Amino acid sequence: MLTRYQIESELSLAYLQAVAAKAACAVDSPRIDNDSVDAVISAKGRISPDGKISPRIEVQLKATTNWQVNREGKIAFPLPIKNYDELRADTLLPRLLVVLCLPKDENDWLVHSPEALVLRECAYYLNLKGLPERTNVDKPTVHLPTANLLSPTALKELMGRASKLEKL
Repeated sequence: MLTRYQIESELSLAYLQAVAAKAACAVDSPRIDNDSVDAVISAKGRISPDGKISPRIEVQLKATTNWQVNREGKIAFPLPIKNYDELRADTLLPRLLVVLCLPKDENDWLVHSPEALVLRECAYYLNLKGLPERTNVDKPTVHLPTANLLSPTALKELMGRASKLEKL
């Protein structure tokens, strides 16, 4: 049996795979995650008319049941310093933090019936590149805007920007 943490991790990957499939993208998982990369999203070809490359985006996946939206429309998430530092670093491929916000009651996480398979709540993304160094803190808090909902439409836009070598 999986632990609660492992179930959350698997659901975050399932969410990413479902969104990516709808956006006509593929998701690969590195065999070893020692650089804060749980998945790589890719699309074949230049997906926009002025694209320069076939885009790829690296993703660090997290999940939480301890979340709420503040007055500014953001979700505070404490991120381990290792992930914070590796996600804010300069890298060849763009990197995003993706946090799946789940209901508090794990019985509500996934609903299955003959008519539907529903994964409750949703995930948000954040680009940490260029954020300042944090010292004397084990888990700096990052703030994910709810405007950064990871949907198929949003992923297509992100992949288009990655194809043009634009900042995400």
